[in-house]
Amino acid sequence: MSLILLYLFSLLTTMLCEDRLIFVLTHFRHGARAPQKYFDDTLKVDYALEKWDSPGELTAMGKRMHYALGLRNRERYITNTSFLSPKFDPHEMLIYSTRFNRTLLSVAAQLQGLYPFGTGEELESDQIEKSKPPLNLSYDVESDLADLNNYSLPGKMSLAPIRMINDLERKMIIYDISSCLWKRDEMREKNLKDSEPLKKLVQDFFANYTDNLKKLYGTDHDKKFDIHLFDNFCDAFIAGRTELKEMKNLTEAGFNKDKILYTCLEFMKLNFRDWISGDEERVLPTLESSKMMREMIHYMRERINADMKNENISLELQDYSRPKMIMVSAHDSTTSMWEMFLIKIFFNNDANKYYEFPTFATQLSFEVVRDKSLDNKTKTEDDYTINFYFNDRLFLNKSVNEFIKTVEDNLYSDEKINEICKFDAKKDEQEEEKGLYFSLMIVFAATTGLFLILTIFFIIKATRSKNSEIINKEGKLLNSYEGN
Repeated sequence: MSLILLYLFSLLTTMLCEDRLIFVLTHFRHGARAPQKYFDDTLKVDYALEKWDSPGELTAMGKRMHYALGLRNRERYITNTSFLSPKFDPHEMLIYSTRFNRTLLSVAAQLQGLYPFGTGEELESDQIEKSKPPLNLSYDVESDLADLNNYSLPGKMSLAPIRMINDLERKMIIYDISSCLWKRDEMREKNLKDSEPLKKLVQDFFANYTDNLKKLYGTDHDKKFDIHLFDNFCDAFIAGRTELKEMKNLTEAGFNKDKILYTCLEFMKLNFRDWISGDEERVLPTLESSKMMREMIHYMRERINADMKNENISLELQDYSRPKMIMVSAHDSTTSMWEMFLIKIFFNNDANKYYEFPTFATQLSFEVVRDKSLDNKTKTEDDYTINFYFNDRLFLNKSVNEFIKTVEDNLYSDEKINEICKFDAKKDEQEEEKGLYFSLMIVFAATTGLFLILTIFFIIKATRSKNSEIINKEGKLLNSYEGN
């Protein structure tokens, strides 16, 4: 009886407790996009023979997905919790995107939902008169500007700066560090040999559908029936299915589209679970996660320290050094690898049980929270918890101290990353090439200088010889004249 009462008391206490958000990081995949490769570049058709405007670009559906995600995040982080300001505050957020149009546009669309029309700035009347570019405009813009009222932008929309991750920052290895792509390809080939489920899936697919593929592509095409074709085929099929394309060519070739959807989704899951990151050490997931995870932990600590000291928010944020929230717009590969890294260190590497493939607009959320009842009390690091969500499903719940220690113990150092990707070796090669270039330039300059010196020497010598000859001739003439 006492155990039942204790359980009920614990349950009631849990229900009455309300968490206060302290720090948030969201890491999400871009929205729906066109397939990344064309089967026929001239006809602009994908591997399901459907036409698209441009490979890999975000579609209208993809933009809407992220706008909806932005509305959800506004409800979660602004309306219900007042965690973020109702209007965009650049001191509160760091927004990152990889260097692809689809990720940049996805986060831009999401920000329109997070800070919708009506949350932008207004101008004073005297500012309106001064808000014109210093140009001799070719047409009268007054009527168009009048429609703005006193808003800075139409509909009183907000804008937010997006930082593009590049090679120099190396926050994400697999997609954005082109000089380490060889490591991804090396691991893929190794993992393919070791992944029995993936090999069987590919073998079964071609055993069942080779005739269909020949009918679809024609018997004279030069495509190899290998895992890369299967990858491109599934990429095109999932993109077309998402966009509700009819895909008549597949039906005419005898494909059952419902069965193909199941097969392709299973392939995509195995693609990241076994093909890219299937090695036991999870080398690529750790490479992918280490830089940004370290940054997340840094800002997490900053926010916790500020909260423990009850620092004035308006003052402590003036130097942009303690954002409340970080947003990362990325890919199925990057979100998968964060998943795989956490599965490795918190779930004994049991990816078969815990890994989920991140479909378009999937969001991973890391939320640091504490009990609101501690608002006006002394707080310690033990009072903070981190929750990790996969599309709002609670994936992991740990004390911040345990989470940080476990993660930091498993991250790669910069030196380890350099060693794996051979950045230093490449740098040495570049320095060697640069040294060779300068050596060649010096040799060229020395050779050119010597040539000029010799040329000048011979010109002077020739000139002196000619002058001497002239003098000799004139002397002979003079002697001859005097003799006469």
